Amino acid sequence: MTKPTRSISMQRRLLGAELLRLRELAGFTQEEAADRLGKAGNKISRVESGKVGIDKADLDVLLALYKATEKDALWCRELSRLGKAKRGRPSAETTLYLGPSWFRAFRDLETDATEIKKVDSEIVTGLLQTDAYIRALFDAEGIDPTDRVVEDALRVRADRRRLLTREGAARFEFVMSESVLRRQIGSPCVMAEQLRHLAEVAVLPNVTLQVIPFDSQSYVRWTTNFTLFRFGHEMANDIVYLEMYSDAAYLDKPPETLRRYAELFTRLQGVALGPVESRHLIEVVADDYAVVRSRS
Repeated sequence: MTKPTRSISMQRRLLGAELLRLRELAGFTQEEAADRLGKAGNKISRVESGKVGIDKADLDVLLALYKATEKDALWCRELSRLGKAKRGRPSAETTLYLGPSWFRAFRDLETDATEIKKVDSEIVTGLLQTDAYIRALFDAEGIDPTDRVVEDALRVRADRRRLLTREGAARFEFVMSESVLRRQIGSPCVMAEQLRHLAEVAVLPNVTLQVIPFDSQSYVRWTTNFTLFRFGHEMANDIVYLEMYSDAAYLDKPPETLRRYAELFTRLQGVALGPVESRHLIEVVADDYAVVRSRS
């Protein structure tokens, strides 16, 4: 794989979010942390917002002050390393492969975003999955549903679900194919419960959920699931997330690429059922699964 071009603004944003999390866990104010560095009071604020980078010596001081775990420290140092400007850095489309850390980056962005737009064609997106649906997915992969990795996944998903209803929650917009509703994961009981959960989430004031039905007469091309993150602060380029088998790609430039994904999302919303009609379809399919369950 060709070594990818790296996004300075994205890496700084991720590093800032991680240092903010560590500082709050350690119980320090921004002023106290800046004092330990011998810097101006707004230094920590500027680092945490991604406006400026941080040199290795200052980063080491903060990591020691916050009592960061070895895993957290390695992640922060990697973000700092990748975020340093390099001479001759190409201005072409930025794709970042994060290997084993790809999902950690996703969670940082998901937590920081003010708008999240998500497209799915086959499987209910992770943020909206029920515990039974998650267990069924692992079971389909041949993983024991009682395995520790499953329990860890359930814990993480439960934490992520709180993003939907927390104070100051982001605006979420979901577009999914009818395949997501019809693709049976687990038993009919699991599917009925999962779809009823979708119907409940769909009425949240900060959520728009739309379904593209099988009989849609518009053939907008959408062969790739993607997530579009938007942010409500400075240096806030949109970021498009593309998940692969064991890695992920994050795109934050050029502007033309981001614009095309945003336009695609708008077109997909246009060919989907409206939010009310979509919720009705979800409830109908849930009832169908419930009927199958009662007959078995």
